[in-house]
Amino acid sequence: MNRDETATSLGVTDGPASVAMSQCIQANGLLFTSGHTSNKLGTVGDDLSLDEGREAAREAVRRLLFSVQQEHGTLNGLSVIQLSVFINCTSDFTNHGDIANAASELMQAVFADERRPTRKALGQVSLPRGVAVEVDAVFVSHM
Repeated sequence: MNRDETATSLGVTDGPASVAMSQCIQANGLLFTSGHTSNKLGTVGDDLSLDEGREAAREAVRRLLFSVQQEHGTLNGLSVIQLSVFINCTSDFTNHGDIANAASELMQAVFADERRPTRKALGQVSLPRGVAVEVDAVFVSHM
């Protein structure tokens, strides 16, 4: 299976649209994404469990990958070089890495033949519209 087929098999079937911003933009061989949010709302450590936060991270990555496919035409010929995961969580929540790992694992499932990207996992007191997770990424094109 190529990357696009793998992504589809993992649920990458739709993503966000916005009239106010671009979801992805290419510049000098790099592709930058806007923040892509989960549809799941809530705060991890309060009304959402760790597992629900992990699923929200996977959901946000699926939406991001859809946008990248729309902009670039394919996931083939790309490498992920930076992944940032923002988690809507309580102030005492400390398992940011566990939620970010879910995002990383989904990326790795699609880009298995590439080096793993650098990553940030950050807790936030709020995210847009009360979403549980937001992710963004930087890719490099080998095409």
